[in-house]
Amino acid sequence: MTEPSRQLSDPRALLEGYLDHYRAEILRVLDGLPEPEVSRVPSGWTPVALLKHLAYMERRWLVWDFAGEPVEDPYGDRDDEEAFVATESFEEIKEFYLAQCERARQVVAKRSLSDPASQIGRFQPPKEPPTLGWIMFHVLEEYMRHAGHLDIARELAGGQEAARL
Repeated sequence: MTEPSRQLSDPRALLEGYLDHYRAEILRVLDGLPEPEVSRVPSGWTPVALLKHLAYMERRWLVWDFAGEPVEDPYGDRDDEEAFVATESFEEIKEFYLAQCERARQVVAKRSLSDPASQIGRFQPPKEPPTLGWIMFHVLEEYMRHAGHLDIARELAGGQEAARL
């Protein structure tokens, strides 16, 4: 998926467009990895564990925090030391990831960027809940950072460098 049009000026269209762009970018980079379950970095995280993290990140921010829907184990992407973990196969995690992205799109479609997050999850009183626009921007920032991490992992694995914008 290519970047959204350079003529876009609507904040919602930009946020939604770039989120979908980076969702697709993550999968494109992972598809170029010979073994997404193998770590190539000193810290030991694996690309498939990072994909699992992104699925849970979408779920935490948009479904649990913003929409206020109860979710089982919102931090299921981490172990007791807070490290990203994955015991499932790449295909299982990819399916879970795609489902979380679709659920997040459904949540976002029904609401305004100025709507505040629920007071469930991490934003229970007395914390002031962020707006949907703020959350979407934060989620986009997570994607941009982790897409760069995956580019490096792909290069270290001997894969072709991912073309960036």
